[in-house]
Amino acid sequence: MKPAAFSYHRATSADSAVALLAELGEDAKVIAGGQSLLPIMNMRLAEPAHLVDLAGADDLRDWQESDGDVTLGAMSTHGMIEDGLVPDPCNGLLQHAASGIGYRAIRNRGTIGGSLSHADSSAEWPTVLSACDAAAVIRSVAGTREVPLSDFFFGFFSTALQLDEVLVAVRIPRFAPDRVWGFVKTNRKLGEFAESLAVVTYRRVEDAVVSPRVWLGAARDVPVRLAGVEALLSDDGPDAPPVQAVRDVILTELEQDWDAMDPGERHMAQLHAVTVRNAIKHAQEVHHG
Repeated sequence: MKPAAFSYHRATSADSAVALLAELGEDAKVIAGGQSLLPIMNMRLAEPAHLVDLAGADDLRDWQESDGDVTLGAMSTHGMIEDGLVPDPCNGLLQHAASGIGYRAIRNRGTIGGSLSHADSSAEWPTVLSACDAAAVIRSVAGTREVPLSDFFFGFFSTALQLDEVLVAVRIPRFAPDRVWGFVKTNRKLGEFAESLAVVTYRRVEDAVVSPRVWLGAARDVPVRLAGVEALLSDDGPDAPPVQAVRDVILTELEQDWDAMDPGERHMAQLHAVTVRNAIKHAQEVHHG
């Protein structure tokens, strides 16, 4: 299938993009790399009357860094992050995560801002950047605001972005030098979206785990912070707890009852538990490597 007819508009900057959105109204949609939007348009699941293309907005590829954080422009591609062309404030986590997104052709075109705006929790960036305590920088003709990613995702394909707003950047706090991370993506085939996705970060102080963050993707329509698994790590240290203990905590976090689940649901619950446990083990390997 091919997309329905639409009018094409090429923004030359972030300011021109928000001006176009204000002018065109609710029938306009922003396109960044197009790796998610174009397939949806081809299937006629989205039929915008106007497309505002950000490919010509060079200022959205800029980045800034300070002692406390790094701000990446929304048009930073996965390939730019993978290749180290922009700073990675998370001790290598972003570069590692980017390298596993789709295939190289997709990484050359797909963007960090497009992935966040698309809001698919089985994609890498919503979960990874939530685990990094990142914030979305959003602009409209009325001005600029920041929204923590923990408050940015409302549901599948649903975010805090208003119709006249563009996600122009993501601000990512710097990890402390002693903060380690683990990342595991479980999928059937290389390059596919995740069936389960887990990110673990913490500070390692001797044998103690300090300020852990554990996030799970692809389990709900938004990334899920697993406070119960964080408590396990804080109490028991960096060694990976048994899969069943992790599974029981995840079931509680997701408000699921093992006894009431069908075999397919039990399989997914077990898959999420194994993925989270493997991410904890990966954090140990990164630390000791």
